[in-house]
Amino acid sequence: MAYTSLFKKDDVRITTPFSSSHKGIDLSRGVVRQPIYLPNKAVSGTVWKILPGYTKNGVEYKDAPIIYVKHKDGSGSRYIHSYPKDVKVKVGDTVVAGQQICCTGNSGHSTADHLHFEWLTKWDDLNTRVDPAPYVMNDKEATFKVGDTIIFTGVQNVRKGSGTSFQITGETKAGDVYEIEDGPRFANGYTWYDLKGADWVADVGKFKIYEKPEIPPVSPPQPSPCEECIKQVEILKEENKGLNEALEKSKNETKLAKEREVYLEGVVEEYKASEKSLTERNEYLEQEVARLEKEKGELEYELSQLKNNKQFFDKIIEWLNNLLKKVFGGK
Repeated sequence: MAYTSLFKKDDVRITTPFSSSHKGIDLSRGVVRQPIYLPNKAVSGTVWKILPGYTKNGVEYKDAPIIYVKHKDGSGSRYIHSYPKDVKVKVGDTVVAGQQICCTGNSGHSTADHLHFEWLTKWDDLNTRVDPAPYVMNDKEATFKVGDTIIFTGVQNVRKGSGTSFQITGETKAGDVYEIEDGPRFANGYTWYDLKGADWVADVGKFKIYEKPEIPPVSPPQPSPCEECIKQVEILKEENKGLNEALEKSKNETKLAKEREVYLEGVVEEYKASEKSLTERNEYLEQEVARLEKEKGELEYELSQLKNNKQFFDKIIEWLNNLLKKVFGGK
């Protein structure tokens, strides 16, 4: 018994191998109507034909479908003995590895439930059928590859070769780290790996990829307590020097502020004296304005008197002129 991705099981038997008279292999688990999948190495393809039945040795077998799949690489595969109701694809369907195609059955020229599987190197030429066992047996997709570093999570036997029939040569323990040197190989339903510096182990879920822990950054050497104290004293000296310079600067600024204050007080006194002088000047000007206003009134009165006198004298002159005219004959 072995693993095949056709069944996705580890306990599949080849009941009839490939031969010149049997152009395929018969596979069975001893359980009826087992799901059948497109094998891993088929990658993907297209269902290009499904025959509803066939004739063999002069006997016509109905309800005995034959499913034809064309793979992307130009190869092909055939699936025979399924029941019509168990066919899960139709012509024209695109199928991928791991997708169910049909189930095992006992239709057609058959005496027991099984799958007859054929592999064609050229998808449409039955004369290119080859033994499919190398393509589909022990074709489990491996979790690890050569060069991977693994770490064990538990105790596990180490064997001389890739199989349970080989001699046990030791065992691993949790925390052991190894590099995979060879494999994978498939036997007895397990995937086997050869460990560098040891032998073969089966993948039973007791090891995983080893992730190297991050190396913490190296801290610089710490100074001794005495060196640290000296360093602190030097720092304090520098700080004290800075404080003294700031104090001197503050003293100078205070002195300048006081001198500025005395100067401003002098300016204020000058302003006050100037204000008093201006007040006195203003009072004097107001008195002068009042005096000039009075003189203006007096001059305006005198002017009006002069105007009146002028009118009086003008009349006298006019009377005298008239009198002279009368005395001297009107000329």
